[in-house]
Amino acid sequence: MAEPEPTRFRGERPIVQGDTMQGVRAIGPDILRAFAVLLVASAHMPYDHLPPSFSTWVGRNGWYGVDIFFVLSGYLIGTELLRPVHAGQTPNLLVFYMKRVFRILPVFWLVLAVYVFLPSLREGPTMAPAWRFLTFTVNIGLDIKTARAFSHAWSLCVEEYFYLILPWLVLLFHKMNIRWLPLAAVVTLVIGGMVLRHGLWAASQAAGGEPADFLKLVYYPTWCRLDGLIAGVSLAALRLFHGDLWARFARPLWLLPVSLACIFVAVWMTSMTGQILDEACSIAVYPLFSLGVMLLLAALIELEGRLKPLRWTGLGFIAGISYSLYLCQKLVYAADVRWLPAGWTQGWCAVAVFYISVIAAATALWLAVERPFLILRKWIVPMIVHGRAGASKVMRERQVL
Repeated sequence: MAEPEPTRFRGERPIVQGDTMQGVRAIGPDILRAFAVLLVASAHMPYDHLPPSFSTWVGRNGWYGVDIFFVLSGYLIGTELLRPVHAGQTPNLLVFYMKRVFRILPVFWLVLAVYVFLPSLREGPTMAPAWRFLTFTVNIGLDIKTARAFSHAWSLCVEEYFYLILPWLVLLFHKMNIRWLPLAAVVTLVIGGMVLRHGLWAASQAAGGEPADFLKLVYYPTWCRLDGLIAGVSLAALRLFHGDLWARFARPLWLLPVSLACIFVAVWMTSMTGQILDEACSIAVYPLFSLGVMLLLAALIELEGRLKPLRWTGLGFIAGISYSLYLCQKLVYAADVRWLPAGWTQGWCAVAVFYISVIAAATALWLAVERPFLILRKWIVPMIVHGRAGASKVMRERQVL
């Protein structure tokens, strides 16, 4: 999951400053990020400990949180890579990849080490081999019936290969300088994804496949889950390269109702059957929901000034620890059920206990691992680019600013 980076477009105020919880963050994206991680965390709570009404709702809708993350990541990473291109420069891929390494790997490796070396703490007895996590290929052929522990890392695998491939596509399109090529690539990938998912779904149904087969063939693989990432990158490109068009038509007055309509229709299409394993979902729900989130994100960015009072709600804090929370959630729930009094982990009390404990654990993980490496990144990356003396100068300039 990408974190906010400093973003400034021509003729407008910066929408994000800083990449840590100490910086001034845009509340619009943080609203979506906080809602997404809480939605996913709710969906992964032990169902047999929850009120039936709560478990039914999150069971049907919790998966949408991952798609919100995909749109956010596409927008933030797309902005970071396309901003230099917009300025007539070439993105520095070494810097980009180094920033990803410091952001993603330290806390991921720590959580993975807990899963590997302390199997008694897992939420399930079975787990994919460690090399699948280290190579970010666990989402390929993932069968949750035989590899349930840490299975939620599948979405991180999707994003990691997005981080790996997108920079080279940006460089290729920048070098070719064919204006219509990016749009053609977006259309091809979206339509191709719809056709591919439907073909895989139909083949699974013809073979008498079970729900787990749908997840393995359609839901988890990277090539089937590009819609949200594409939507986010498209939004970044639209704001950067078509600023005049954006300034003229980007109005929350129409963005909000259209976005909510897209999201409502997508949710309605899956709620009709009570599952995400049907034909409509395999074809249209992913791109439609991603489009709705993209428009909602655009509206929230435009409403940034009016949303400032929401900074006091704690949403920014939840957004700041969202990556750690996403990684450790199942371990925390398993520990709650294993070690807390039985009365604390039943019914609505369990919901409160799960939320409090996972937020506390994620906060500790952020303070102990994420934050130190983000601080270290601020020194290491400028040193790679500018050398030791240049890095010191850059850091002094940041302190002055």
